[in-house]
Amino acid sequence: MSVSPQTAAALVEGLARLGLDARRLGVLPLREDEDLARLWVRAIEATGRRTAPLEIGLGLPLGALGPVDYLAASSVTIGAALTLAQEVFPLVAPGVQLVVEEPRGGVRRLTIVDYPPFPGQDLTDSFTTGTIIGRLRAFASGPVDFPVVELTEAEPPDVAPWQKLLDAQRVRFGAARATLHLRTSVWTVPLRTADPHLLAMVRKVVDVDPRSGDALLMAVRTLAAQRLPETLELDYAAPALGLSVRTLQRKLASCGTSLAALADEVRRDRAAELVNGGLLTFGEVAARVGFAEQASFTRAWQRWFGVSPRQWREARLRPAAAPRRRARGQ
Repeated sequence: MSVSPQTAAALVEGLARLGLDARRLGVLPLREDEDLARLWVRAIEATGRRTAPLEIGLGLPLGALGPVDYLAASSVTIGAALTLAQEVFPLVAPGVQLVVEEPRGGVRRLTIVDYPPFPGQDLTDSFTTGTIIGRLRAFASGPVDFPVVELTEAEPPDVAPWQKLLDAQRVRFGAARATLHLRTSVWTVPLRTADPHLLAMVRKVVDVDPRSGDALLMAVRTLAAQRLPETLELDYAAPALGLSVRTLQRKLASCGTSLAALADEVRRDRAAELVNGGLLTFGEVAARVGFAEQASFTRAWQRWFGVSPRQWREARLRPAAAPRRRARGQ
């Protein structure tokens, strides 16, 4: 398993929340599974707690997992969130799949599948379990309980710390695969963070954008869409993505872009969507995408598309010319 830049940044942030400095621990750079194994061992040694990987997962901030976070948070229900998450989880964890099983006996199971197996997999599974549980707790409009949580770690002498952190009725250790058991009634619990517009925009980016393989670019675009009509600034985006300002600038530059360019693309796409809808005045569209004056919006539109917003809309409302009928003999 390789470690994506998005996940590496998230892990560094998670260590910091436990009061640990990744550089002092000597775990950087984080690129391969051997690096993850080293990280878990040193985090456990530094804290004196074998639950450290689980704690890091539970404490990761929203946005640390890029498009997975935003797709899940903006979904309507827990079931919808988990269904979407399993589609895109490999973007932040290559080689790791989330598998949602059909309900049996009033219970659904969400299993973490690692292929191929890798060093430190049991501790990485605990981290992944923590990230899933932490997000379900944060997003759901009601309590989320787990009848059973299965972990691949060997059973510790004292299971009480795991029981407390997971708040599960039963925790099983030494399982073949890490698995969360959820009652089917929980599947339909609505999310307080549901946002259909944001969900549609993130799905569009994930499904259509040829650069969708880069989780960082998707996460930045998602943040920019979420901030509209405000402008996405570096001092907001960097902490939300678990990066320093300088690191975010460097990573975007290596992708041939910048925060301002990505935010401008998002503003352009949203403006085109609203203008094409035909339900708002140009002044209303301008306000929705962050322009204080319609004149500045018009100038931006001409820069984006080479014509004025009015010319754009009229061209799309104008019926296509009927094909000329060929004269006899031609």
